[in-house]
Amino acid sequence: MSTAGDASAFLSITGDDQYVTDDSGDGTLTIDLGGPGDSGFNQEAVTTLDGVVTITNNAADDSSATVGVSTEGVDTASAGGSASLLVEDGDNNAVAYVTFYVGPTGENSVGDGATQTIDVGNSAELDVEIDTRDQTLTDNSDAPTSGLTIVAEES
Repeated sequence: MSTAGDASAFLSITGDDQYVTDDSGDGTLTIDLGGPGDSGFNQEAVTTLDGVVTITNNAADDSSATVGVSTEGVDTASAGGSASLLVEDGDNNAVAYVTFYVGPTGENSVGDGATQTIDVGNSAELDVEIDTRDQTLTDNSDAPTSGLTIVAEES
């Protein structure tokens, strides 16, 4: 088995450089939903972001890949069209319910995410919905608070 950096891997995963960056040096993406310039998002509102992560199939053998998201651990994750996390502040107060949706590149998939089968040279994107309404936070208080996993399977 061999590995490669994201740029030459079978699948490359890139952030939009506004909300998602690759500044760790180890290929791990950092998702910062503090808002542009850390201005935050409106309270009691729903905000959507398109294409914060792009997943591209770079396979050399013309194989397709089915991609999805999960909040399960890497070893147990199964691909789904959407995954949600509860975001907390430094005092463990729920501040946002964030849902990541998988969809075709260039199309907003919020509310309609589905696993995507991508052929060589094609991509899928993650769109995001940030819900800061108090009722949503209360209704989803048992949601996971960390651990978004992008799942890919050869298809």
